[in-house]
Amino acid sequence: MNQFAKGMLVVLVIFYIVSPLDLAPGPVDDAIVLLLGMAASKRID
Repeated sequence: MNQFAKGMLVVLVIFYIVSPLDLAPGPVDDAIVLLLGMAASKRID
């Protein structure tokens, strides 16, 4: 994944966590999105 895609992924994850619109109430979905974003941005060798 190039640097632009990683940056865009980070921005989208932060935007989802901060936004008042969620798919599910509570912090559970925010934590799941955060973990998925971190996993997607990791480099796999």
